[in-house]
Amino acid sequence: MPTDKPGKSPPKSAPPKSAQQKDKEKRKKEDDYLDEALEETFPASDPIAPPRYDDSKN
Repeated sequence: MPTDKPGKSPPKSAPPKSAQQKDKEKRKKEDDYLDEALEETFPASDPIAPPRYDDSKN
C-alpha cells in the first residue's frame, strides 16, 4: 500500500545552479582552504620573541 497522499507530487530536484552561484561556492571553498592552511601554520606565523639579555645589570 503506497504511503503517498493523493494529490501530492514527489519532491522536485533542485534547480540548476547559476554561474554566479557556482562562482560564489568556488570562492567560499577556496576561502575555507586558505583558512584551514592558516590554522595549520599558525604557530609558525607568530613572530619570535627572543629573550633580551642586558649585561648592564651586573
